[in-house]
Amino acid sequence: MQSTFRASDSGQAVFQNTTATGTEQLLVTLHPGSDSMAHIQIKEDVSGGLVSTSISINQSNLQKLVEWLRDQGAVQ
Repeated sequence: MQSTFRASDSGQAVFQNTTATGTEQLLVTLHPGSDSMAHIQIKEDVSGGLVSTSISINQSNLQKLVEWLRDQGAVQ
């Protein structure tokens, strides 16, 4: 598996894993402003089929999610 990371000046970060069966991407886009939204998208391209799912979350709820993940031991 090969993993890469790239970030753009426009506020988007892309994490990509390439495996023998396909690629996975995690795209995080920050939307600065009063609502401070983050858009998170997961894409999988496996065996020629593309599956994509996404969620948008505001800064307050994103902080709560990170705190919960820390409590669960999923992140440090």
